[in-house]
Amino acid sequence: MQVSKVFIFYYSILIVGFFFISCTSNSNNDLRNSSNISKKMLILYASDDPLWLPYFSNVITRRIKRESNYSAFEDLEINKEWLLNSIGTLKEVHVEDKLNSFSEKLKAAYLAGKYLKAYKLSHQFMQEAAFLLANQPASVGYAYATLSFWASVSNMRYAKFYAIKYGIIYEKYLPLRIKDELEFQANSELIDQLKNLTKSYISSQKYVQIKNIKNCNVYVDGQELKTNKVLLPPKMQSIVTASCANGKFSQTIIAEKVKEVKISPYYPAAFYKMPTVNALPSELLAQLKLNHILLVFWSHSGKYLDLQLIEAKLKLTVAKTRIDLSAKKNVDEAGDLLLSFLQTNSSQLTKK
Repeated sequence: MQVSKVFIFYYSILIVGFFFISCTSNSNNDLRNSSNISKKMLILYASDDPLWLPYFSNVITRRIKRESNYSAFEDLEINKEWLLNSIGTLKEVHVEDKLNSFSEKLKAAYLAGKYLKAYKLSHQFMQEAAFLLANQPASVGYAYATLSFWASVSNMRYAKFYAIKYGIIYEKYLPLRIKDELEFQANSELIDQLKNLTKSYISSQKYVQIKNIKNCNVYVDGQELKTNKVLLPPKMQSIVTASCANGKFSQTIIAEKVKEVKISPYYPAAFYKMPTVNALPSELLAQLKLNHILLVFWSHSGKYLDLQLIEAKLKLTVAKTRIDLSAKKNVDEAGDLLLSFLQTNSSQLTKK
């Protein structure tokens, strides 16, 4: 078993465990006592690591059903439709053009001396770039690496960690000619610092084996893979995607933690933020006569849960929150926080 898979497995078991445990003695009964009427609620799930969706979605649903006044349930077909609708418009997006557009906007802010703006935009654009690459496997030339360059220099004044993280990508993929053109436009002193910071990460690369590539076009960070292995800097985060005859595949990896990636096309795709409410399939939902819909987004990479409570008939957001999972204490309390979120907002709706 791969090192990253082992880590993810135990991390997921930890996440699953907290939904069986109530850290507050009164929380088990508070929600049930708030109303004798059981409200019908559909729970829909998304994640940046969809392979683990079943491990935490079933447990969350069971705990809400057991300890709240909601008649909670899942519907895989509606969940699938919601996620597919959320990424459906991406088919019309030319990914390379979109990444080039991000680069130009980031470059303009940086060269205009609006460094704080460029810093903020860098994270937004890199997150959107990861979403595009994960959900629309394609060869994007040097567009992703060029965006990574501007994101990297935009972080040099504020967050060296991200400067290195993005800098490794551009150092890995951009040919010398394009590097020279880009670096000429930026502050030479900053570029020298950046090169020193990334040098050790680039110097020792390792091979990652890509398996089950038959009938698939495989891409690593938007670069089409011509063989069954790829050489990557050990600490660089990479997005492995595939467009296969029987579906799509996406997995975010760090080379030092994996020896191989097995392409296994699956539904759903990876998401890097909560999918849109507007993508909820209205006709299918209307047939269920729901009171509420709870949207749950688990970010494995960011270690948090995003919750969004929806009034079903009008598809209006009633409340939303984020539960931090970055520390054991947060994980221990997460199940109770989720139930408290439902209780508070359920009570407010009842009063209305």
